[in-house]
Amino acid sequence: MSSQQSEEVLFLLKELSMLKTLDTEYERGCKSDEEEEAHRLRQQRHEEIGQEIKALAEQKKTNQNETLP
Repeated sequence: MSSQQSEEVLFLLKELSMLKTLDTEYERGCKSDEEEEAHRLRQQRHEEIGQEIKALAEQKKTNQNETLP
């Protein structure tokens, strides 16, 4: 994995951590319509991040296979 890809994965993991913290706070309190929507958007972003990380892993695999003799 290139340095840029590693940094991107690290950034995505930090974002996931932040989303998890917000979701934990959400689960503890009362839920307004606004909070429900924010939670839904966080869940959607969580899924997007998972897909981005998978895409980076696939890209790494492809790059490794291209460099094999």
